[in-house]
Amino acid sequence: MAFAPISPLTIDGLPKFLSMTYHHFINWAIYTFVELGLADRLIHAQLDTGLTIEEIVNNDKQKWNNDLLKRILNVCVYGGIVKLINDDKHFILTESGQMMTSDHPSHVRDLIRFMFGSVLTNASLQFHKIVYNQTDDKVDSFDMFTLLNKCNDKEFLSIYNGAMTTMSIEAGIKLVDGIDFSRFKTIVDLGGNRGTFLAQILKKYSNIQYGIVFDLSPIINEVNNGEEFISREVSNDKWGFISGDMLDFATIPLADAYILKHILHGFNDNKCLKVLSSIRQANENKKNSLITIFIVEHIIFPEGATSNWQTYGLDMAMAILTDNARERTQYEYEDLLNKTGWKFIKLYPIQAPNSVIEAQFYC
Repeated sequence: MAFAPISPLTIDGLPKFLSMTYHHFINWAIYTFVELGLADRLIHAQLDTGLTIEEIVNNDKQKWNNDLLKRILNVCVYGGIVKLINDDKHFILTESGQMMTSDHPSHVRDLIRFMFGSVLTNASLQFHKIVYNQTDDKVDSFDMFTLLNKCNDKEFLSIYNGAMTTMSIEAGIKLVDGIDFSRFKTIVDLGGNRGTFLAQILKKYSNIQYGIVFDLSPIINEVNNGEEFISREVSNDKWGFISGDMLDFATIPLADAYILKHILHGFNDNKCLKVLSSIRQANENKKNSLITIFIVEHIIFPEGATSNWQTYGLDMAMAILTDNARERTQYEYEDLLNKTGWKFIKLYPIQAPNSVIEAQFYC
């Protein structure tokens, strides 16, 4: 069989795909570095001398494969999380590597363990069967929220909660500064996890009387110590945790304002309508009151927007993680709001790819 000759244009395009492959290999090494807790060992290295492989493993010599460990660290040098000091045998953490310790407040270690761990990896490997089912057998979609609601694995819950904290820290500062939350007395962060975003709000706007973190029972049971509020010196009488289901209006606490940060993108349209309706139903007995919601999401902007590559990437992740979940355009969110009686007020394109939609209804 004769093959057509490979054109120079085809060959010129190969480096992009090979580069993608090499980056994937580096991700393997970084995930292994994180999973083994190597940053917790290297954090004790003197910056001028570093640690050798033998010093890193210390008293666990029988358990470690020193050759593989050395090779992993060599890769992590190019991943920017460790660096060699003095020679090719002594290692120290970079600033990025220091963020991977188990007690770092950024929870970067949890983020990497969550994003590259077995749960998400296994779900992604089944995604093609959801897109195109080559058999007559029904292929069930993975649903992260169903897993979390029934999860008894405390380690996985801890990893998930930490990963969500990382995302809240990254997005929080500009979002908090970009919106005037001082006009509210009470705020509920629906699906608020550890309360990182709400704590940032209460820290900046001291006139807010009370804030509530609302989430599923398994999550609240793991995170209700309030460390995000305590670390920011928010008074204990200004915050609390309540467990429930945002699809059940009877469990949603009353408030002047509600935050839905990275929540609606995890639901299909029908569930989004149910969530938005539930918030209204929870407040239906209030009279002469203005209720406000803030939807924080990656918004798909018209083609050409520089942030769309991130939004479309996250759209794939949501499709893998939850049944028919998706990122949406501003107008798709407006349609959901209109169908549930909310009035669209404004879009705040504060920190691409994150944007905030404000909507209201009057009781």
